[in-house]
Amino acid sequence: MRGAQFLCAFLAVAVICTFVGAGTPARKPAAELPEIKELPNPFQFADGAPVRSTKDWERRRIEIKDLFQDYMYGHMPAKPRKMTVKKGERATGEATKVTIQKLDVMLEHEGRSFTIAVTVAVPAEAKGKVPVLIQSTGFFFGKKGGEGAPGKRFKMYADRGYAVAEFNWNAVAADNARKGGIYTLFGDQIDTGTLMGWAWGIARVIDALADSVPEVDTTKVFITGHSRNGKATLVAGAFDERIALTVPSHSGAGGMPPFRLVEEFAKRNGKTEALHNIAKAFPRWFHPKFNEFIDNVDRLPVDQHMLAALVAPRALMNTEGLKDIW
Repeated sequence: MRGAQFLCAFLAVAVICTFVGAGTPARKPAAELPEIKELPNPFQFADGAPVRSTKDWERRRIEIKDLFQDYMYGHMPAKPRKMTVKKGERATGEATKVTIQKLDVMLEHEGRSFTIAVTVAVPAEAKGKVPVLIQSTGFFFGKKGGEGAPGKRFKMYADRGYAVAEFNWNAVAADNARKGGIYTLFGDQIDTGTLMGWAWGIARVIDALADSVPEVDTTKVFITGHSRNGKATLVAGAFDERIALTVPSHSGAGGMPPFRLVEEFAKRNGKTEALHNIAKAFPRWFHPKFNEFIDNVDRLPVDQHMLAALVAPRALMNTEGLKDIW
């Protein structure tokens, strides 16, 4: 009997460890981490062992994701216990050949809830399932608002055979405050920064599209965003393997450029946004203790080339401006 009780206890502990990070050591303060002057090696485990196979890489990916959550972006919240999608009426523009539908995605978790309002535009004459672009409301080319005919501003996407799903990322996590959205749903139990919160919102919209929009091919999801939205785009692409193409635009510090390289560049030109700029100006975007790395960048156990590496073997297309020094 004692042997059976011991086995049950052992299994329970093993299950708990699986959910809290597969036995990942507790977070050390930045001051206790080793200095790494060069870019950290994506193909070397934390214990120094090399990555020698694709199977090794899968384990190393988990380790890298844990490090980004522990030290930079905070943790990706859990999938809520319940999701309900309320579908609005469809409207199709005769001139645009675009069908628009509103989705209210209600998320509920332990007695708390909030709703993500999503606008979905699909090519009206599509034959079969189509790829879908997910972006934040307002990130499109041309004038904002004043659509005229239904779907006018989505026409250029539909003409190329793409659906679009837009929602307000700030409604999922406030740009510079711990309020609304995920903080309503999970309260103070999470250390999630805004950028990771937006990535979580993208994941929930993919869930809703898979559940409620039959024209959309959720094996062909691509995402984009500009500036701070570009940072979140890269985080989402790194953490959600359902995203086939990740396109950050001018993502800057906290996005594509490695902090160590940016730090050196900033010393030379004085105009580049470095870790101390972004951690002081926008602390809510990151883990609550990310500011430990101000003037301490060499103690970061990861850097942004490793975030890009997490997207592999899926596609990543980075866009930058050669004159966009900041």
